[in-house]
Parts: sequence; structure tokens; C-alpha cells
Amino acid sequence: MKRLLISYLGVLLIFVFFVVVVLGMFAGQNNSCQDSGGNFDVTTNADREATAKSLHDNLKKINGVTEAGIAGYLGNTEHESGFDSGVVQSHLAFNESQAMNGSISGYALGLNQWDNSRRVDLLNYAKSQNKDWKDAGLQLDFAINHDGTNSDLLKQGLKLNNVDEATEFLRSQWERGGAGTSLERQAKAKSWYAKFSGGAKDTAVDTASQGSANVQNNNLTQQSGSGCRTNQSQGMGTSGAPVMDMPAQYKNKVKNTNFTATSPSNTYPFGQCTWYVYNRMQALGTPVENALGNGADWGKSAREKGYQTDTQPHVGWAVSFAQGSFQSDPTYGHIAVVEAMSDDNSHFLISECNVVNGGSGTVSFREITNGQGIIFIKGK
Repeated sequence: MKRLLISYLGVLLIFVFFVVVVLGMFAGQNNSCQDSGGNFDVTTNADREATAKSLHDNLKKINGVTEAGIAGYLGNTEHESGFDSGVVQSHLAFNESQAMNGSISGYALGLNQWDNSRRVDLLNYAKSQNKDWKDAGLQLDFAINHDGTNSDLLKQGLKLNNVDEATEFLRSQWERGGAGTSLERQAKAKSWYAKFSGGAKDTAVDTASQGSANVQNNNLTQQSGSGCRTNQSQGMGTSGAPVMDMPAQYKNKVKNTNFTATSPSNTYPFGQCTWYVYNRMQALGTPVENALGNGADWGKSAREKGYQTDTQPHVGWAVSFAQGSFQSDPTYGHIAVVEAMSDDNSHFLISECNVVNGGSGTVSFREITNGQGIIFIKGK
């Protein structure tokens, strides 16, 4: 009887061991499906071509990526950092306490210039891996696997089949910055495509820029809501960082400083950029009307209603940002007010809402330069 029990126990143990092994195999398969792999070994080099080649070869390990998608990534990366994984925006010195403050903008880090909360997430991930944040392989792993929904956007862009389309998608949807630099990034991307894919620069189909313009025009026509949002806290790099206090060089230029004035006739949603611009334009004595749509819609809507518009900045005019331009929301765009021009007229100051403490009605300021995706609107 004892021998029989021992035999049964032996068979049972073998069965349990077998089940554990099989479950472990399935678990491993599930993890490999969810993760693109973190074993990226990127060789950094003073020669940017060597670094670009290393990034290219590591990205090729990911299922489904295309040469066009990789070229789009490389074009954006060259523009953002010059393939320097240790660079701080504007070549500032690294300050950990400043870098770990997610509310600080304009202090982007690394290959793809992560800023704000994404910068903090990168630093925390580096610490969790006991690695230096400057490690290019770690940064690529973070970008592909550990940047939240942004990782999904990156992988989506890497799988596109057109160089121009991939480059612009990654700029506007993943980088979420650099408005006005699309052509420059696309030119860089085509150069890397020609170098690494074995094709010529002309191999890339040059229709994405026109296609993007058509999509943008369709969006401007179709948006009919009254809100707007910005991705300032999630963006990479800035076109002027938002500040709560007006920059000193502009304070003597702005006469009407009643930025908190409100109008009882305002029907835009409280705290949105549209709500603020309606109030501000009323305070300036050049009012605009309700129901002009989302921030990106205002240029088209205003023209149809007889407002004067321009592509050049004018003090006291509203400024409408197309979807994704100057870090505006990729769906709703943005709207602000031009408050003053710089002494040399190369920059201008805007006041805006829903950028700092979104939805609270907080007014902030940014100094920016003119670029693509902007329409200026004169109130009546």
C-alpha cells in the first residue's frame, strides 16, 4: 500500500511540475507579446552617422517597423538632439532638482528631448534600472516600452510606410512640438532613408506634406465644439515656456493688464482657451463673438463671418493655432491673444488660458515666434 501511495505521489509531482513549466512558457509568451524588448544596446559616437546607424539597427529588432518609420524617427531625433543622448535643452547644465520638477518646461533631456512629466518619468525609469539617464539604450527602451501611451504612438509611427508621413506623425503626435520645422525634419529623414534602406532620396513618396495639409483643412472645417485643450504638460521641448508672470521685457509694452475680466455674454466653456480669449478681446475693446468653434476653427470661422485675418502677428489680435501646432491639442487646436511684440519684432508675447492648471481659468504667458499653423484674427 505504501509503495502504491509513493508511486501516486511521484506521478502527481511530475504532473504538477509539467503544469508549472507549461504555464511559465505561456506567461513568457504573453510578456513577449506585450513588450517590444528592452535589450537595446545603442552605441553612441561623436560621429552622428554611427549613432544613427546603431539606433536604426536596434529599431529593426522590433516586429512590424519599416525603413520609412525608422527614417522618420531618425529625422526627428537629429533635429531634437543631434543624436546626443546627454544633451539638456539649450545646452544647459544638468540640475537634478530642476529636472525632477515636472512643472518646469523648457528643460528637455536626451535623444528626443523629453520635457515636463515625461522627463521625470525618464529619470525615474533610469533610477529603477540603476542606469545613467544619458544611456542611449535606456532612452530607446523607455521610448519604446515605458513612456505610457506615447510608446504606442511611437510604435504606430515606426510602422508607417511613407517617410514624410512617418516623420510628420512622430513630430505632431509623439514629439508634440516643433511646429514650422516639418520640412527640415522630413529632409533629414529622407537622407537617413537613402543611407540605410539602400534606396535613393527620391524613393520616398513626397505626398505626405500635401496630405497632412488636406487633413488639417478638413479638421478645421469639421470641428464644431467650443472647447480646446493643450498638451503643454506632456510635450517634448517648447516654443517658449509658459510662465505665470509676464516677462519683464514686455511689462512696459502691455497697457491693459486686466487679464481676469469676464463677460456675462460669454457662452464658451469656463476655463477653456476660447472662454479666455472671448473675455480678453472684450476687455481690449475689440470683441469677438460666440460659437466660433474650437481654437483651431477660429481662423476659418472668423473669415466666413467677415473678420479681418492675417498670417502675421498684430498686437491685440487673437491667434488661432491649428491642431498640433505649437503644442496645441491635436484635435482641438488652441486660441490665444497677442499682447506685445519684441523690440526687434522677431518674437511676440501671447496670453492664454488652459495651459497651466488646465480648466481652472488660470492665465499664463508665452513668448513665441511666428510659424506654420497660425492665423491672426482682428476683433470687431
